[in-house]
Amino acid sequence: MTKKLLALAGIVLTLEACTGPPPPPQVGAFQGIYKADAATVPSNAAVTMSRPIGFMTSENVEKYIGFIKGNNEYWAQRVPATLTNTVVLADNDPMYFSGRMLAMLKANFPDIERVHDFPDAAAKGKKGVILVDLRMKYMEPYGDRTTKVDVDAYFFDPSMNPVSKLSGHGEHRVPMGSMEAGIQKSIDAAMRELDAKIKAQVRVR
Repeated sequence: MTKKLLALAGIVLTLEACTGPPPPPQVGAFQGIYKADAATVPSNAAVTMSRPIGFMTSENVEKYIGFIKGNNEYWAQRVPATLTNTVVLADNDPMYFSGRMLAMLKANFPDIERVHDFPDAAAKGKKGVILVDLRMKYMEPYGDRTTKVDVDAYFFDPSMNPVSKLSGHGEHRVPMGSMEAGIQKSIDAAMRELDAKIKAQVRVR
């Protein structure tokens, strides 16, 4: 039993020392979507949204989901199934962010629908659009062991001009020996903060 535990500890340390696929670089929230600098959008401005409303996700969101899927597949090919860390896999569920985001948006805007881009929003008769962006800072096993998540929601008026940015932040400091990185905890905290700001700052007509 002792030998088995030592062998497992050695594998865990080896995996932590490996780099694996690097996280995707973060890009501007509007990249490939809107010809403006997202940094110019007012933060925490009260906004009135007109129905029907659509939402879209930034390149950062799409890259994050693809990275988590690819990372899980990468380690699945290198770690025996008997040693698979189900706690880590659950924490790294690539669809967790999407599910929490959609649930939060639906709670505040029950008839909201996903749109691909602004031409698609116009074709579907949307009077307002919310663009969701995600910024991730992953914990470092031998550096800053804090996972940080920032979720930004950009609100666009009927003319498809950005009028406000509301943000939610969440973080989790990972203790040594922890079996997960606190990604879901950080996402939950960020969504709660963003949800509270939407309830306080956004009116729907």
